[in-house]
Amino acid sequence: MSNKKNRILLLRQIIETEEIRSQKDILNRLTEEGVDITQASLSRYLKEMNAVRVSDGEGGYVYKLPVGAFRADIMTAQVEAVEFAGTNMAVVKTQAGFANAVSVQIDAKRLPVIAGTVSGDDTILIIIRDGFSRTEVEQVLIKEFPSLKDKIINVHNLQ
Repeated sequence: MSNKKNRILLLRQIIETEEIRSQKDILNRLTEEGVDITQASLSRYLKEMNAVRVSDGEGGYVYKLPVGAFRADIMTAQVEAVEFAGTNMAVVKTQAGFANAVSVQIDAKRLPVIAGTVSGDDTILIIIRDGFSRTEVEQVLIKEFPSLKDKIINVHNLQ
C-alpha cells in the first residue's frame, strides 16, 4: 500500500476503531497491514490529520481524531458496491480491511432508516428498519453519502 491517500485512510481506520496508545503501536499495526512507513512520515500524517493523544480516564493516553475528521472520502475510495437483498437488508462491499471503518461512518449518522450494521473484513450487512422502502433507504444513503449514488447495484438491470 504505497499510495499516501490509502495509507492515511488506513491510519484513520486504525485510530477510529482501535485503542492506540503510542506511535509504536500504530507502526506495528501498519506493518501488520503491509504498510512500511518511517516514524517521521507517521508523525507528519498524524499532524496532518490533527490526531491527538487524550486521556483514557485510566491514567493512560490514546490517539483520537477530531470529531468529523474521518471524511466521507472513505466512501468514495473504499466502497465498491451497495446491493439490496430482500426488503430489509443491504450488502456493502468494500476494499479489503475497510468494512469496519465504513460501517462506523454509517452508524455514526444514526439514520432513522437503518437499525444497525454488521461488518466483516470487506463486507457490511445493513439492517433496514421495518416500514422503509428500498427507494427511501437509497435516497437517505445518497443524501448522506453522495458518492454512493453510482455504487448502488440495480439487480433488475443486470438480468
